[in-house]
Amino acid sequence: MKAIESFVPVYYQLAEDLKGQIESGALRPGDMVPSESQLGVEYGISRMTVRRGLALLLESGLIETARGRGNFVAKPKLRQAILTFEEDALVNGKKAEFKFIEVKRVPVEGEIAAMLNIPEGTKVFAIRRLIRSDKNPVGIDIKYIPYLKGKPILENEIEYAYFPDIVARHTDVMINKIERRIMATSLQSAEAELLKTGTGHPALCVLQVIYAKDEKTLGVSKTVYRGEAFELRSVSFPYSGI
Repeated sequence: MKAIESFVPVYYQLAEDLKGQIESGALRPGDMVPSESQLGVEYGISRMTVRRGLALLLESGLIETARGRGNFVAKPKLRQAILTFEEDALVNGKKAEFKFIEVKRVPVEGEIAAMLNIPEGTKVFAIRRLIRSDKNPVGIDIKYIPYLKGKPILENEIEYAYFPDIVARHTDVMINKIERRIMATSLQSAEAELLKTGTGHPALCVLQVIYAKDEKTLGVSKTVYRGEAFELRSVSFPYSGI
């Protein structure tokens, strides 16, 4: 019988132990996990405690259940990756600098109006910032937030703030979900002029849409980076943590 430390929940210790066996290769993809009764005897714990530990492994995707057959080690998730996006992270490893340009009420059209789920021509707050690295312009950031009567946007609060923070502060609504779309594009003439390069220069566009719990859109952000100034990195965890 294996020793169980008392200061950590027993079911969690069981899950951690089995997780370690999976990651070390002692239990390989497709192998059957010992039954609840076997684990109960081996660890000297109740069947209910065993079930709680196995539930953690199921939730994390480390094991799978085959009805009537038992639990099996799942195949590693080699095709899944976590993509990290930070507004101020650039390819050269230095944090970006933001230069505030303006904030004003503007009518929205087309794609932005559709993402905000409001009629075209509706006026919203548009916050424009220039993104720089080593004093050189590398991106343009425009954030759109619905106009709320009596809730002005304060310039001194937004120059360095992250978009979700701006939205949360302005709307006083809890953010439930953030969707991002990343696509290749090319700079339009006005963008190219601000970024001191030519029209059509390769660029990366990141669209962010922030939602409340009821799926109401709280804000939309469009950021365009010079193609050579920004990169996205992803990390794969073949076996996700508990």
